[in-house]
Amino acid sequence: MAKIFTFQVGIEGLEDKIWRKIEITDRRTVADLAYTILATFDSLAYHLYDIKHGNDRYDCMIDPLDLREYNFKDAVRTKLSDVDFEKNNKMIMEYDFGSTTTFIITFLESRNIEKYNGNHYPYIVDGAGRGMIDDMCDFELKEVVEDIDKKGYSDHFFTPGYERKIKYDYRYFNIKNNNALLKGEILDIKNGYEVGE
Repeated sequence: MAKIFTFQVGIEGLEDKIWRKIEITDRRTVADLAYTILATFDSLAYHLYDIKHGNDRYDCMIDPLDLREYNFKDAVRTKLSDVDFEKNNKMIMEYDFGSTTTFIITFLESRNIEKYNGNHYPYIVDGAGRGMIDDMCDFELKEVVEDIDKKGYSDHFFTPGYERKIKYDYRYFNIKNNNALLKGEILDIKNGYEVGE
């Protein structure tokens, strides 16, 4: 019988303003959880990531020698059902080791699901805040959010690739649109990390 895991995910320092509640099946991998986070938080997903849970470190791209020498675990091959979660356990996901965005991932609950529909999950149950900006540290993003709160409007722009320029205002998050695009974006991210060019 499949289980549904529920996680609360927020950008460190902004957990009350930019966050998601994610449902995902235990048949998915730790990497799939990471791809879901990157997709729902508007990442371009072109940097490395890792996830720490207790003494375990799940890495996105590791050499087999790293597994032996550093006791890393392969995020792509580790199913969520193989991770020993307890209620309110925290995981730390770091994305982009040059301009790091840190996600705080809290395990909320698991529940059995009688009829497994692989097409429905992962799913964003609730959330707030537009997402992150690639190549900007989480503490820099916090300054942008504080500036928007202080002024009541945004004069911040970001470039989501290929010469486009978009105004960034963290206050706008459309959960319906996010879920409509989520699975396709997860697949694109998965292919980028696991298949490559």
